[in-house]
Amino acid sequence: MKNKILLILVTLLIILACKNDEDNNVSTSDTFHQDYYNINISPAIVNFKSEIEKQIVLSERLKNDTSIENLNKLQEQWLISAKAFSKTKAYNVLAIKALYYYIILYNFPIKTESIENNIAEKTNYNSDYFRNNSTVSKGLGTLEYLLYNNQNTNTALSLLKEDSYRIDYLLGVTEDVLKQTNLLINFWESEYKETFKKATSISCSENARCLAFNQLINILDIIRVTKIGKPAGLEGSDSSAIESLEAYRSESSLELIKSSIEEVQNAYTNSNVNFSKIVDEIADSSDASNAINNSFKNVFEYINAIDTSLYIAIQENNPNVELLYESLFDLVKYFSVDAASILSVTVFPTDNDGD
Repeated sequence: MKNKILLILVTLLIILACKNDEDNNVSTSDTFHQDYYNINISPAIVNFKSEIEKQIVLSERLKNDTSIENLNKLQEQWLISAKAFSKTKAYNVLAIKALYYYIILYNFPIKTESIENNIAEKTNYNSDYFRNNSTVSKGLGTLEYLLYNNQNTNTALSLLKEDSYRIDYLLGVTEDVLKQTNLLINFWESEYKETFKKATSISCSENARCLAFNQLINILDIIRVTKIGKPAGLEGSDSSAIESLEAYRSESSLELIKSSIEEVQNAYTNSNVNFSKIVDEIADSSDASNAINNSFKNVFEYINAIDTSLYIAIQENNPNVELLYESLFDLVKYFSVDAASILSVTVFPTDNDGD
């Protein structure tokens, strides 16, 4: 009897050991499609939703008391929300992009004349109103204008105090941002999440890993070209176009840029589900990932070296702006050539008109 029990125990140990060996042999690539949404994409979007909900509370507080203190708190929350949104851009993959969620949530540039005309209507700014409203007069860009005017908080406050419909419009836009965020989350959860997880085709447009990696490249290149190069006169023209700078009214352009790049670094290196593990596994070397991580380090050093807003840095011809632009070119190259080659990823052309 003792021998029989011993035999059973030995058999169980062998089975467990074999199972552990099988678990250890599971490739990072095999689990990527299943986990990338749950670990990276969903938390970023849900966090943005949470920040917008806080913004609605503060907007209602401002409606009841248009004090400078309440406006300042709302400005601070707008920046937190905008930075949270900047992180979600790393996950604006092709199927999501096709539905224009991100343009609706934060279109830039906005048209202040359209916003003022809408406010002048003095109507009910509910979801029906915004359903047929242009993206140039709603979203986070519109909220920035209402809260900061043109880099002038005192003017913004005076205008809000003078016209209650202006605050109604601000609150209505914020509620519409929350509505669109819920629609984005619902699309992922009820329609696209499983499609994304099962997208393992050889074709890059139907492969989740390829789509996700292309979006990281896309974001980095848009930042380099559209959000730094063109406003600073480093891309296609020697003349700066400073008012094409996103978030110049709040002078928070650089903070939003940094937030986006941080999330790209998270998706490549820092997250529990990241690309560097796959790259290292396929290449049987960490050389490419080390080069990318060193390049990230350079980018953040140049961002941190700019001790003013990006708006002022461009005006003052701060040399760190061009150094940042060039360091992003190096980072994009490492992604689109070295890592993409190892991953066998087809790199899509970058659309530098949007995220």
